[in-house]
Amino acid sequence: MLRVHFSSQDWERLRIVSRPDPMWEMLLSLYMLGEASDETVFGQWRQRVLHRMPRESRILLDLVPAQGYSPDFLSPCLGGEDPTDGIDAVLNTPRGRIAEQLDLRFGDGPRPTWTRALARKESAAVRALGRSMRGYFDVALRPYWRYISQVAERGAAAARDGTASLILRLKDRPSVRSAPRTTVELAYGMEQDLELRGRGLMLVPAFFCAVNPVTFHDPSLPPVLLYPVAHQPASFLARAAAGSGPTEEVLRRLFGRTRALVLRTLSESVRTTGEIARVLDISVASASEHASLLRAAGLVASERYGNTVRHTLTPLGVELLHQPR
Repeated sequence: MLRVHFSSQDWERLRIVSRPDPMWEMLLSLYMLGEASDETVFGQWRQRVLHRMPRESRILLDLVPAQGYSPDFLSPCLGGEDPTDGIDAVLNTPRGRIAEQLDLRFGDGPRPTWTRALARKESAAVRALGRSMRGYFDVALRPYWRYISQVAERGAAAARDGTASLILRLKDRPSVRSAPRTTVELAYGMEQDLELRGRGLMLVPAFFCAVNPVTFHDPSLPPVLLYPVAHQPASFLARAAAGSGPTEEVLRRLFGRTRALVLRTLSESVRTTGEIARVLDISVASASEHASLLRAAGLVASERYGNTVRHTLTPLGVELLHQPR
């Protein structure tokens, strides 16, 4: 549970940001990459990033686990569309703060050797961290940043229309006079109190925020609350790449009409043979045959679950259909 303690001054200083923050999105996307949640929306993105992620960027997976604490210094909240300034801020973090937060991340357990060098702020480790963040952003976020921004902006507009009440789970925003001090309780992965103490609160829409809001672990840092925005129940890659990649006519000439439609329907989500048949109004036998031919071409992968077979695009299939702008 996250308990956010407002004073009357905090309600006056409540601020809703319109655009996503690149450093927070980088951090939250690493969580999303490590934990297979919301497969419908993020599954194909996850598959694509794991396939294309530079080897040097995989050190970030040491710092950001699938669940639990990750160092606060990885997400300076600077705004903007490009992570350059944010990455510079990460690399300029004081050595003591880096060492303290790495201790929180790993505790008394084993830790990768390179993180010990980073805790000492050795130049080679700092440069490696910078390269890893730049390489990761270029593969995982930059190709889709325009779409990420559009979705986040819609979420921020909805928050403004509702005076942030939906985000903070309130029926009505308390007035300054009637509620000089208010505590808002939000679902969270751990027990934490956020004392605003007149500093106000900045609400930031977060594309890769899965379910619950997110904030800094360190209470002395500026009060920020990242909140999840609504996603359409379909792979966001298909929406982000709308209008790019091969046209329907090209796909039909390459594969035939029905197989092209099978590819398109698999670009939206993982489907069983029966679901393909129902969506395209064809027989199960025909759906199975088309999936088998696409599998033989390396565009589709199939896996049996009990009495059903589930089909999904391979990295090659994703690359074919979803060419980022």
